[in-house]
Amino acid sequence: MAENSSDNLNYVIEIDMANIEYLGNIRHWDNLKFASESGAAWIKNITEIQFHSADILSIPNIKRFICSDNLLFPFQSVLPIKKMPNLLWVPIDKALPLKLPKVNNNYFGINQSLDIRLVPSNDFQEAKALFVPISDASYYICNASSVRLNPLRWLLVDKKFALIYGEPLLPIKGKAFWQKGPFLFPLGFKLEYTILESQIENYINISKSHVIWWKSESEYVLLDSVNFKPLSIASWRQTLKVAVDESI
Repeated sequence: MAENSSDNLNYVIEIDMANIEYLGNIRHWDNLKFASESGAAWIKNITEIQFHSADILSIPNIKRFICSDNLLFPFQSVLPIKKMPNLLWVPIDKALPLKLPKVNNNYFGINQSLDIRLVPSNDFQEAKALFVPISDASYYICNASSVRLNPLRWLLVDKKFALIYGEPLLPIKGKAFWQKGPFLFPLGFKLEYTILESQIENYINISKSHVIWWKSESEYVLLDSVNFKPLSIASWRQTLKVAVDESI
């Protein structure tokens, strides 16, 4: 902190992830970089004018720092309190593609506010679920042993398809999915910004009782965990019979 020239100062802020919606007011500042860790959001590359602006100062519980030699000095303090965390930084307009609304704990339409999408992934992924047509799965399931079916759970989808969850997967042709926390992703895909996974989950899965099933690269569905049934010949036949009766 020997030099006083503002040209040599790096302005940084830290906020609680609970207040991330307030960043919607500054996401158009294309010089900013965003990162997150342990419930906190970090913004760097802030100019001096931006650092003192009302848009920054109005963010609740904000922590403002000046970074020098990788040390963080609270604003107007001559003593550093910690080192700058080693974070994965992305442009703020990529991390928050659209302006976020104020927090609404009953809001589930995050895909209407954030440009969340999946991208191809070369990471190793182990299939945990299979999406199959009822017509293709019935013959195998109705002739399988209970030992083969017992480890699995399933859910009827649109009366024509089944989502079968668990291991080992059945030898039935279908679309495979892998699991990460509450997310079910198509095999070969992942969230574009993995650093935002916990924040995305908090917005989408408020009750923490749902599986977030990404049916495709741009479409997800919330599935209540209690609706998954143990897979057995009896549960399969009975569920399909009820579905047929309801459609008559």
